[in-house]
Amino acid sequence: MKVLLFTHKIDIDGMGCAVLANLSFDDVEIVFCETFEINKKVQEYIDDNTIYNYDRVYVTDLCIKKPLINFINQTPTLKEKFQILDHHKSEIDEGNANFSFSKIQVSDKNGKCSGTSLFYEYLLNNNYIKQNSSIDLFVELTRQYDTWEWKTKYNNEFANDLNIAFILLGRDSYVQSMCEKLSNNAEIIDLELNENINEYKEKMLKTCKEYIKTMYTVKLNGFLIGVITSVEDRYKNDIAEMLKTEDSNIDFVALVLKDRDTISFRSVASSIDVGKFASLYGGKGHKEAGSCLQANKILKDLEVMNNTKL
Repeated sequence: MKVLLFTHKIDIDGMGCAVLANLSFDDVEIVFCETFEINKKVQEYIDDNTIYNYDRVYVTDLCIKKPLINFINQTPTLKEKFQILDHHKSEIDEGNANFSFSKIQVSDKNGKCSGTSLFYEYLLNNNYIKQNSSIDLFVELTRQYDTWEWKTKYNNEFANDLNIAFILLGRDSYVQSMCEKLSNNAEIIDLELNENINEYKEKMLKTCKEYIKTMYTVKLNGFLIGVITSVEDRYKNDIAEMLKTEDSNIDFVALVLKDRDTISFRSVASSIDVGKFASLYGGKGHKEAGSCLQANKILKDLEVMNNTKL
């Protein structure tokens, strides 16, 4: 079976789906996508008819938007090929779960879902992958990190270590390394990598503190928002976690990423739903995390002229 996978480009959850696809199928092509370019990437394959060269097309940790998802639903030859597996509540709110080939699930008996956990369940149910204890652990650690339950529920530093391994190894090496380890039911993180992870953690703490020193605040739509510009994507979650421990009075933090075309929002006050805020600017997300494109309107609303330096 020839498979095409579209999955998230920048995070451990998207990588988890790529690993599972490689373990499950002998002939698989993977297209890594930024959050808001999935429609464009899929449309390119439809326009040049190469989409019909694949037996199955999977979209994981992302969701195709209207009107393209409507077009697929109305085209039988495409509809039978596609399977979307995503976990972002904003996609349910937009009605993108109302298709036979689209499964959007936020939580299950194990807790909050991730793209990797949903894809693994699908692959197991359809006998595409052989289960082993290493894969089970890999999927669970990926799920815990992506949903932040490693911190809020389990205090499981091993999940954080796996994410750092992804950062240190880079996309291609991470996928290759995990495929080799999981195929052999081996340890996910070896001693040498563990030493590098500990060094990274020390550097990360210093870097996050430097970022937080540059933060200013903006009052917008009834929220007090901390804004940090020119942030590397890899630090966004740790910055938010550090702000929580510093008793910050902000509702959430907006991180203007210098290595992406998006702004990431991370909750600091537990009562705030940043996914809903992101949707005001055409974005998406969960209660704890969201993002939108760095469009002119959102950047203007977060301008320095309207802020107070902390």
